[in-house]
Amino acid sequence: MLRGLQYKSTREAAMNALVRLENEAVPMLVQLADDVQQPDAVRLYAWQAIGMIGTIAAQDALISHLQDAWGMDRRNVLRILLEIPNEAGIESVLDRIGRRGVEHLIGQELEFIGQMYAALLDLSPDQVQLKEAELLQQALQSMQTDAQGRMFMLMQFLYPIGAVKAAAFNLQSGSHSNMARGLEILDNTLDIPSKRALLIVLDRHSELEKLRGLSEIMSYQPLRPSDRLRHLLERRRFLSDWTIACCFHLAQRARWSLTAEHTIAGLRHPKGFVREAVLSYLWMASPRAMQKLLPMLRNDPDQLVTAQVQKMMKDLEQQISRWA
Repeated sequence: MLRGLQYKSTREAAMNALVRLENEAVPMLVQLADDVQQPDAVRLYAWQAIGMIGTIAAQDALISHLQDAWGMDRRNVLRILLEIPNEAGIESVLDRIGRRGVEHLIGQELEFIGQMYAALLDLSPDQVQLKEAELLQQALQSMQTDAQGRMFMLMQFLYPIGAVKAAAFNLQSGSHSNMARGLEILDNTLDIPSKRALLIVLDRHSELEKLRGLSEIMSYQPLRPSDRLRHLLERRRFLSDWTIACCFHLAQRARWSLTAEHTIAGLRHPKGFVREAVLSYLWMASPRAMQKLLPMLRNDPDQLVTAQVQKMMKDLEQQISRWA
C-alpha cells in the first residue's frame, strides 16, 4: 500500500486502504513521510493520508512533526491540520502545544525572515555583481515570501480564519490602500508579543529598516559576502533545496572557500541538483581531491549527476596526463 502511493494509477486505492487501517497505518506513514530520500510528492501523500485518518494519534503525529519541520514540510503539515473537519486540527494544536507554542513558531518564522534580510543585504548587487548572486537573491526572496505565508497559516490557529485571510489578501494585492487595510486588520486582531515586529516585516520598509524592527528577535551584524554565504550554509537545514544549490554555485563562481562540513553535507543531499552544484564547486576548489571522490559517485541515482561525474572523470584524466 505504501508503494502504491508512488504511482498515479494506484494512489487513490492505496490512500483509501491506508485510511481504513486508521492508527495501525500511522507509524508506517510517518516513517515514509520523514524519509527525505523519497520524492516530495510521495511524502506529501503520506502526510495527507495521516490527516485523512484524523484520529487523535494521527493528529499527534502531525503536531509532533510540525514542531520539528521546516520550509515546505511545515507548510504542508499546517495546511493538513487546518483542513481537518470541524477545526479539530486547530483544537488539537492548541491542546498539545498551546497558544505559546504557536507564538513560538511564529517567532521562528520572523527570525528566519530576519536571516533572509541579512543575507539579502550582505549579498546585494552592491556587494556581489554576479549572475549566481542574483539567482541566490531571488531564492532568498522566495523563501522570505514562503515564511510569511506560513506565518499567516499559524495565525489561523489563534484568530478567526476570516480575519487572517482578509488581511493576507489585502497585503498581497500590492496596492498601498489595500496593504494599509491589511495591516489595519492585523493591528486590530493580533495580541501576540511579536506583533510590532510582524507588522514592520509586512509593511513597505527597506530590508535594513525591517531588520531594525526585528532587533528584539535577532541581531544583525554585517558580514563580508563570503562569510554571509558560509553563515547561510551553517543553517542549511532551514534553506530550500534550490537555495542551497545557489549557495554552492555562487561559491564556485566567486571562488570562495567553504568548509569540509558544508561540502560533505551537500554531497549527501537527497536532491541531485544540489549534489551537482557541490561537485561543480569542488571541481574549482579541490580538483586533485576529485580523483578519489569521483569514482565513488559513478552510481549516483540521479542521471544528471552521473553524466556530470563521467564528464569530470574524462576531463580529469586529460589533466592528469598533462601533469605527467
